[in-house]
Amino acid sequence: YKDTLIKIISECGKEFEKASRVLNGDGAEVPNLKTLMSSVGECAPDWYRLGLELDVPVGDLDIIQSDCLGRCLEGMQEMLHKWLEICVNPTWKQIMIALQSINKSSLAKSIDQEHLQ
Repeated sequence: YKDTLIKIISECGKEFEKASRVLNGDGAEVPNLKTLMSSVGECAPDWYRLGLELDVPVGDLDIIQSDCLGRCLEGMQEMLHKWLEICVNPTWKQIMIALQSINKSSLAKSIDQEHLQ
């Protein structure tokens, strides 16, 4: 009985997660700050380069760099927040392409498998 209950709860959680995802007009999942940080946080030291690839304005990146000096995770979070704020239609595909551009292919592949398939 206990195993069946755990399985049902697990399946309900997966369905809730799917249902709570926001989709854009093309049916693609729209990333949010929490899922972005959990997915790309490991490349926090490269947040500035990633921001450049995502077309975050250099002036904004410089301000973030000044405000978050030496705090890579905070810099990554602020950069992604700015990207979500200025990007008209943010997608996981844009994140994946930007990661590939800064030679983070394994992370890009993980994004592809988790959010684009």
